[in-house]
Amino acid sequence: MPERLVSTTCLGNLNDPSYELLLRRELGGVFEVDELLLDWDQADVCAFVGVTELGRTVDVRLDAADDGRLADGDVLAIDRSGMAPVAVVVRLRSAEVYLVEVDRMDPIALAHACWEIGNMHAPIFRGDSDEHTVRMYTPVQPVLGRMLRGVEGVRLSVVTRGLDAARRFASSAAEVVVSMAPGFTIVKKTRG
Repeated sequence: MPERLVSTTCLGNLNDPSYELLLRRELGGVFEVDELLLDWDQADVCAFVGVTELGRTVDVRLDAADDGRLADGDVLAIDRSGMAPVAVVVRLRSAEVYLVEVDRMDPIALAHACWEIGNMHAPIFRGDSDEHTVRMYTPVQPVLGRMLRGVEGVRLSVVTRGLDAARRFASSAAEVVVSMAPGFTIVKKTRG
């Protein structure tokens, strides 16, 4: 096993079937996978040293300008030192999160829940909403849980789930929501 593998860029994502085929072609057909397990919040870190499930040390030095966030299935390095090549692949662990459910017909409860989550500076992820219910996920924090349980119209439960970076609300998400509500206006009162 090599001393240390160095990764400065993500080579592709093994969850993408076309990349897997390309990798098989490049590596001569057969390769093994060694997983680097990360918690959801570790996926934002651009520089760290990790140890894979099979004991390989990986020095990750990603460029923050290239999105910088690791996703489940990202291939960080190829180890060709053994009999068969080994792809070092990121696997994001599932985490205990709050499932926040609010009836779509109760915008005040939805706004209050989002305000509480934002007030705690907790990340929020879109859930699988339907025509009746808005579903969101946020990491478990006891204080946040107490606040959300106090909001009338919010159903809160703890579930184990992988948090997908593609479903994370960005800071500009509020602008999108406001622009979608044609009857909504904000009035700023001046003092004096």
